[in-house]
Amino acid sequence: MFVCAIATTLPLIIGLLAHQMGAAIFGSLMGFLLVLNDHLGTLGHRLWTITLTCMMMLGGLTLGILTHGERWLLIPLLFALVYWLGLMGGGKGAELERALLFAIFQVLAGAYIQGLEHYMVPVLSYTLLGYLCVIVSLTLLVFLRRHNPNPFARLRASFKQSLTTERSHHLYATGYASAIVLSLVIVDYFKIDHGYWAVGTVLIIMRPELKQSVYRSIQRFVGTLLGVLIADIIIYSVHSPWVAIVILGLISFWGPWSIVRSYWLGSAVLVVMLLIILDMPNLQRGDLHTPMVRLTATGIGCLLSLVAITLVNPQDIWRRRPR
Repeated sequence: MFVCAIATTLPLIIGLLAHQMGAAIFGSLMGFLLVLNDHLGTLGHRLWTITLTCMMMLGGLTLGILTHGERWLLIPLLFALVYWLGLMGGGKGAELERALLFAIFQVLAGAYIQGLEHYMVPVLSYTLLGYLCVIVSLTLLVFLRRHNPNPFARLRASFKQSLTTERSHHLYATGYASAIVLSLVIVDYFKIDHGYWAVGTVLIIMRPELKQSVYRSIQRFVGTLLGVLIADIIIYSVHSPWVAIVILGLISFWGPWSIVRSYWLGSAVLVVMLLIILDMPNLQRGDLHTPMVRLTATGIGCLLSLVAITLVNPQDIWRRRPR
């Protein structure tokens, strides 16, 4: 939790002092996401996992920027990456699965954020700063608080397990990737504001089991609604970036705990953090546009995920019909 607070706030502090808050946002998000993929183990394993995750995220961001405005390149790339992610459905890939999920998020961000290619140097600088914050603070914390490492799965073993030949996994992966591509086409066709957020929601919610997907969809929307309401209050009442960074540090300290504790609570905390970070450049104006866009995109994503999982597994619906 300490590492999460440091990695989330330090890039924003430096960005505020250097008047580069727009680029610092990427460093803050990088630091937070890297902490989320720290599942304990030996220090060497944890540092390698964080480094691999950072490399995959930077690679995803680069691929997204290169495919910006080129849907004929983005769609097959996205299909391939999500197909591999689908093969890990159910947690078979553990840390590797989450690293790939974060990389796909970066592909979407790079492909949809306008003008990002013109700010690559400061963006990369702050993302690397977020990475260094995690590495340094985690190393210091491990040496100060020595403990026996928990059992962990080797990344190489996780990769081999993801190359499954089971027919059911490949069928789900095909449906999963098709659902993501279809969601992308829908949000593009209707020109939904920040539509890639809705696609990201589908990525997170969809699971092979219908019941679990419905459960996660409901909890995701409830958590997002609560998070938007809390973020609205903070954004509307706090106009000092320094005060906002302090609040963000306190919230991010409890971020990893909330995700483990409850899915809806974790969703709410994540939304509050994300909206505060994204609104940092506009905080003095108290702009509430971003929270409402986030809520709308999440609602659309939840709806798309329910439709998609029903189409992927129609047999679950038929089994539940009364005879």
